[in-house]
Amino acid sequence: MVGKVLLAYSGSLDTEICLHWLKAVKGLHVTSLLVNVGQYEYLPSLGELSLKLGAKSARISDLRHLFVKNFIWPTLKANARYETGYLLSAALNRPLIASELVNIALDEGCDYVAHGSRGIGNDHVRFNNCIKSLAPDLPILTPLPELKLQSVQDDIKYARQHHIPLPDMKQMIYHIEYNLWGTNIQLGLLSKDNWSDPPRATYLMTTPLMETPDKPTEIEVGFRQGIPVSLNGQACPELELIDTLNKIGGKNAIGRMELIENKISSQKSREIYESPAATILYAAHSALEEVVLPKDLLHFKNCFSQKYGELIYNGEWFSPTREALDKFFDQTQEKVTGLIKMKLFKGNIQIGKRSSSFILKG
Repeated sequence: MVGKVLLAYSGSLDTEICLHWLKAVKGLHVTSLLVNVGQYEYLPSLGELSLKLGAKSARISDLRHLFVKNFIWPTLKANARYETGYLLSAALNRPLIASELVNIALDEGCDYVAHGSRGIGNDHVRFNNCIKSLAPDLPILTPLPELKLQSVQDDIKYARQHHIPLPDMKQMIYHIEYNLWGTNIQLGLLSKDNWSDPPRATYLMTTPLMETPDKPTEIEVGFRQGIPVSLNGQACPELELIDTLNKIGGKNAIGRMELIENKISSQKSREIYESPAATILYAAHSALEEVVLPKDLLHFKNCFSQKYGELIYNGEWFSPTREALDKFFDQTQEKVTGLIKMKLFKGNIQIGKRSSSFILKG
């Protein structure tokens, strides 16, 4: 009997290679799984591509609402960041994808799950940690380490040898990843030659600073117990609120940052993140907390915010520590209800009036 494997598939060259290897070399029946977390790509066409490349079937799961409710809002309530400011956009969807991968694999009786992470990267650790936490006995296949493919050049060489179609070159060079909470653009491991200015093509969600409006954009965000619920005085569904803030913030160059990031492996990499909506909501949420939370609680919470960010970055979402911290953060948000007015201008956020029934006296 031929074994069955469920592959976390994105349509990237990495996952195309994985599909080829699982089918042609391992002789497995492959089902591709595409998870909708708000990325740019049209997923049905990527599903069709996976079938052309040899998958027996293709699954598409729209998990945008779960992504917001179960991952983005808890992280916002925690004010979680990694190191000097990464708002965890890419790292945050890994446990969601891993959970869907495990649920479908177990439901359909798959013998394996597989993902396209390299053995030297963050995602290899994240996916493996999350999958093992949820299904410790479910075997994980990782084709890229097996093939010893460690770079884009290795991938291209393999693809050409096996007649695998090459995706957009920009995507391969910068390994651009997008979801509704932000964009991650990898400029590579730190080296003495890795300091050229990022090209215009790396601006996906934000406008270059010199092209932004010459007048500030004023907005008002409303929160209920730490969760954003309104925009400019109107109740706003979660996906619409994030999408609108991404567009407004992006036009004003809000949320683009370049970081030197310490990876799980301790390697240093140069990264660009674009997160307009996340940056705006973090600023508004923090501004509201400053006037409704007592000093000691606010200081104590800030200590745990960093730990929460580290747990997410390291792929430890399903840990007891994260679950316990969620309960603490939920309790801190009981009075984080109110309105925050802001001005967005040339990449900066200026906090204006703060309104709440729970503002503490000076």
